[in-house]
Amino acid sequence: MKILLDTHCLIWALTDAPALNKRARAMIARAEMVGFSEASVWEIGLKWRKGKIDLQPRRLVEQALRDGFRMLALSIEPILLSCELRQSHGDPFDRLLYAQAKHSGFRLMSIDRKLSEFGAQVISPR
Repeated sequence: MKILLDTHCLIWALTDAPALNKRARAMIARAEMVGFSEASVWEIGLKWRKGKIDLQPRRLVEQALRDGFRMLALSIEPILLSCELRQSHGDPFDRLLYAQAKHSGFRLMSIDRKLSEFGAQVISPR
């Protein structure tokens, strides 16, 4: 199984946060591939610049790559797919992550239950 981590799950995995339960950690450890999106790096960067989080994006990426996670580049097809979703969801990053997971054949690990309304295979981290 290939897993794409939603931004909060990426942070939890890299900081060993208790919000990521043992089952989710085991799934990450057994996954064929664990990915994170360039969109998540952008989202973290925006929050870091506003002082909302104390995680420098560059250091987070370096740690994720050292931990064996693979960064997924954004491409036009997931961007277009995220624009074409009919379901309402206010967070453009979540829409993009869903579209990227779907396009790339990943299951999305996220606490956002609304994403499963899109038809996504969402794995709960809790």
